[in-house]
Amino acid sequence: MNNKFRYYILLILLVIGYAKGQAQTISMSDIQNVKVSQLSDAQIKQAWDKLQESGVPEQEAYKLMLQKGMPAGEVQAFKDRVVLLGLNKKVVKTPEAPEQEKKEANRDTANTVKKPEPVIVEKPAPEPPLGVYGMEFFNQTAIKFEPNFSLATPKSYVLGPGDELIVLVTGLNETSIRTKITPEGNLQIPRAGIIYLNGFTIEQATGLIRNKMTKVYPALSGGQTQVAVNLGNTRSIKVTLVGEVKTPGSYTISSLSTLFNALYNSGGPNANGSLRYIELLRNNKLYKTIDFYSFLQKGLMEGNVRLEDQDVIRIPVYKKRVGIKGEIKRPAVYELKENEQLEDLISYAGGFTDIAYRGIAKVDQINALEREVKDVPANLFGNFTPHNGDLVQIGAITNRYTNRIVLEGAVNRPGVYELTAGLSLSELLKTAQGLKVEAYMERGYIKRTLPNLEREMISFNPADVINGKSDVPLMREDSITIQDRSVFVSQQNVTVNGFVKKPATFTFRKGMKLGDVIAMAGGFQDEAAEHHIEISRIIKNTSDSVANQLVKTFTIDINNNTAAEQELELQPMDYIYVPRLVNYKALGNISVKGEVLFPGDYAVQRRDETALDLLQRAGGLSPYGALENAQVYRKGTRLNLDLTNKSNDPNVKRTMILLPGDSIYIPRAISLVEVSGAVNNPQLISYNGKRFKYYINAAAGTKENARLKGAYVQYPNGLNKPVGHFLFFRTYPAVKPGSKIVVPLKDPNNKFRLGFAEISGMTSAITALIGLIAILAK
Repeated sequence: MNNKFRYYILLILLVIGYAKGQAQTISMSDIQNVKVSQLSDAQIKQAWDKLQESGVPEQEAYKLMLQKGMPAGEVQAFKDRVVLLGLNKKVVKTPEAPEQEKKEANRDTANTVKKPEPVIVEKPAPEPPLGVYGMEFFNQTAIKFEPNFSLATPKSYVLGPGDELIVLVTGLNETSIRTKITPEGNLQIPRAGIIYLNGFTIEQATGLIRNKMTKVYPALSGGQTQVAVNLGNTRSIKVTLVGEVKTPGSYTISSLSTLFNALYNSGGPNANGSLRYIELLRNNKLYKTIDFYSFLQKGLMEGNVRLEDQDVIRIPVYKKRVGIKGEIKRPAVYELKENEQLEDLISYAGGFTDIAYRGIAKVDQINALEREVKDVPANLFGNFTPHNGDLVQIGAITNRYTNRIVLEGAVNRPGVYELTAGLSLSELLKTAQGLKVEAYMERGYIKRTLPNLEREMISFNPADVINGKSDVPLMREDSITIQDRSVFVSQQNVTVNGFVKKPATFTFRKGMKLGDVIAMAGGFQDEAAEHHIEISRIIKNTSDSVANQLVKTFTIDINNNTAAEQELELQPMDYIYVPRLVNYKALGNISVKGEVLFPGDYAVQRRDETALDLLQRAGGLSPYGALENAQVYRKGTRLNLDLTNKSNDPNVKRTMILLPGDSIYIPRAISLVEVSGAVNNPQLISYNGKRFKYYINAAAGTKENARLKGAYVQYPNGLNKPVGHFLFFRTYPAVKPGSKIVVPLKDPNNKFRLGFAEISGMTSAITALIGLIAILAK
């Protein structure tokens, strides 16, 4: 097979592909009229595959095309399309270095395998049904569609019984007459007589009235007097709405009302009502057919006819409705007339959206037995007549670019670029103003989608591309990435904590020293132990065995050979801790109050300072202080300490040691005993060393409702001691100077009742006690 024969095969294939794309027949003689821009990518690829099978070289094919009359521009366009589709490029992949196996960074972490959760696939929400266009106009409750009574009286207004007329005479003669048209259709004018006006317009009535009043006012004929007739209160008329109306029936409305007023008041057509063939019947004849779309689409009021009494508005059933959806500005169901085409439907729907594919419309039709789909090309939109119930679908353009490439990463001008014929990676990088300084020069990659939708990745060396040692031809939808070198640098830190002024974590930099980090942290605090700085350093153990020690810790003394220690070079992940001086701190304060010479808050001097030491620092007790009644508190809780105990026992001395925050209160010595509560004469009694019952009797004894067994003594040191009980015997607590005896009342709700079981138990206990005494007596 010679080259010429192969060339004819190629041209035949091109012509066949072009003819399919244009839906028309093109002969071999029309090859010079072929438009490459109108061929699809699939047709270009098919022609190229046949060319490869025939064995014709690429350059020879282009020369033969020129010889056969194909314009040079079309030949170049075909060549550019081949280049853009990447059909003539053989990409050589740069072998990638084998990826090293990654090891676990931390073997001490247990990886838990989780049970995969079931994937819940959400069903797409159902598409809402299309609404009937124009029906929403009658469903608005926020507006009122009523006649305007403030306008001037229209000259074409037809008068009838009940209309009120205002006749104004001005000029040489002046008068005003306000009267109504009688049920017989007459208007009575004083001194002029009766005029029949029923069925006349305002303009006609004005002439009749002027002629009638000329006899009374002769100046009207000469022009010295003028007459004007205006409409006052209007009459009411009745109109009837029938057919496919939401609320059919008779309506009483103003005589100024129009057909649109009546339609709005009735709620408009129902679901089956027509908006294109609204009929107005007057005197039992079809007076006018109104197309409401002229008002909805263009705002024309040509169908807004003024109604007359006994008019009938009929809304018939619609004849044809067609839905349209997709990439259209106003998707809805539209009512079409018999002579309207698909082009009219698209116009009613507001036209195409910005991303609509305008070359074809898909029509879903209902035939006699089943549904069918028709593809209507754009050149037939004006000749295709939709049927009732058709649904037209307008699709969107393909979300792809014919000549886009994306450049991202460490380049000076990343972004989207145009793919021109023959564009290579080196040329693209020059257009993008080259690479950034921090670009990773060892490896970049291209993500590519081939014409057969296979995905591949191409690696390249950015340094070699820049220096011209290698290059990569580009294809559309290529995504080129050149990484930043910082991606490969791990972020390493150094932390300083403890008694420095600004503890923080700093980014590790090579050459960073201990003194640098201390200075960056603001220096030491006053209580810092500069001679005991601890540095914890992670041991970089490269062995495969699990090591016991992972961190190495050592101590630095900056005060010793300061320059050498401060110049200690740090390593990544070092943790520096500056502790506090062991004894450089205040222990706290202890409050001393009451009968001491110098009460106040005293700082703790020693860790083993006792309460007696604090009292001695406070000047000791005043002459009125009672050491035996001293009260010591710790965090609001009283400590039972006897400060009069002079024992040398270490355990006793240890209990006397106070803590920061404790307080000591020395009460005043009081030589009285207070008796209060359920006694006959509560009072203060001088202490004379007597027992408990003596002071009760001195207060005139207890009351009848006193509960003596519940009495107790409050000592001046804050302790309380109740009356003791053993069977039927009571032991009373000792009374000291300054004590307070409290006798409570009996609880009236807690009466003591003995049942048979209680009496039996007490009898048994007494019998056992007597037997025990008898045994002991022997």
